[in-house]
Amino acid sequence: MLIRFHASNFLSIHEEVELSLIPGRVRQHPEHVMHDSEGCGAAVLRAAVIYGANAAGKSNLVRAMRFAQRLIVDGTRIKQAIPRLPFKLCKEGTSCPSKFEFEFKQGKRCYGYGFEVDSQRVHAEWLYEIKKTTEALLFERTTTEEGGVAVQFGKVGFVDSDDERTVRGVAKGTRPNQLFLTESMERNVPHFADVYHWFRETLAIIYPESKYLPLLGRMAESDFAASMARYLEQLGTGVYGFDLSEVDPEVEFSAEMLEDLREMAEPEGKSIFVVGPRGERYIVELSGGQIQAKKLMFKHQMGDGGEEVLFDIREESDGTRRMLDLLPGFANLTGREQVIVIDELDRSLHPRLSYELLRLFLADSGNRSQIIATTHEENLLNLELLRRDEIWFIEKDPGGASQLYSLEEFAPRYDKDIERGYLMGRFGAIPVFGPPFAARRA
Repeated sequence: MLIRFHASNFLSIHEEVELSLIPGRVRQHPEHVMHDSEGCGAAVLRAAVIYGANAAGKSNLVRAMRFAQRLIVDGTRIKQAIPRLPFKLCKEGTSCPSKFEFEFKQGKRCYGYGFEVDSQRVHAEWLYEIKKTTEALLFERTTTEEGGVAVQFGKVGFVDSDDERTVRGVAKGTRPNQLFLTESMERNVPHFADVYHWFRETLAIIYPESKYLPLLGRMAESDFAASMARYLEQLGTGVYGFDLSEVDPEVEFSAEMLEDLREMAEPEGKSIFVVGPRGERYIVELSGGQIQAKKLMFKHQMGDGGEEVLFDIREESDGTRRMLDLLPGFANLTGREQVIVIDELDRSLHPRLSYELLRLFLADSGNRSQIIATTHEENLLNLELLRRDEIWFIEKDPGGASQLYSLEEFAPRYDKDIERGYLMGRFGAIPVFGPPFAARRA
């Protein structure tokens, strides 16, 4: 679970901002707090909803998380530039490193992991285990201007002297533009695998155009398909089931794409999942040297007799298509704890649907995942749905830098109309418009 995230000098983020999932002094909705006596014993919130005007920095906060995740999981190539995007509205931005730090719980342990990078090298990198009353160093890395990498180790738990020599050798061989955490995984050093897997498997970042790629594979699981259909029916989409219908590959795919699919599907018997140009979902296999394909279809009932009819995904609404990629996380259908970060939760969704999705997620006490979402949807500014410490705002200061702050800092009364106060500008983070063009010309 995510405890806190910090970032600085990235896109519109200049000075360090902090997104904290640690509960404040709020008393309402105690069921939104997850307690755990293991590890550092930190209690964490299940949700954070972030508001702000267009270009205020909401998506940049998500992009900061995504940049860090990709650098950790994918790594870099030899002599490749690190694609960081510094804050450019001050002279120091391009010359100073960008900083990213996560505090999180993985398994029974809590960690603090972070790094500072510019476009050429990792200036610093650190990993601590966070305990109830102290922190224990696991490693701390620095890189000189000449490219030399030095790693100081703490209580890593080396098996023996040979194990320690191996890990130190991997550290010494880490490139200046590569994170040591990433290098350790690529070189089969298992000591920090829990940390790496949190970024690879637990942290899930969903953009408006993101697709839940395992969807078709999971449709073969009857429980998963039934749960998806139940949620879609409950949310008023008209969908009550799914079907994987055989289709003619030569009709569905271009000749060029068929050739690519043939290579991807080798050897025979291997299934691959394909997203078509208009959002279609296919399972493709090679059998007897021929491409075979099945397409996901949606079951509806005719209103004049209940006869079943199948819809192509192109015949479904944008909202239904969006829910295909959101529901697995919201409904905890992935079968594991996740930190789900969603940029523009309200994209293609009716306001009441956004509200209902979040309500269903928070009402499921057995779901120990977290949701962090950016949105413009004022309908969610409701203390019957969220706690004050789960509502965040982001806006730009006069220097163009994004500032992040919680509603709890304003301490409104429990019965305060939060939505109306936000629209009136009481909490900031709303659009500020310039004069009309005619007035400017005058």
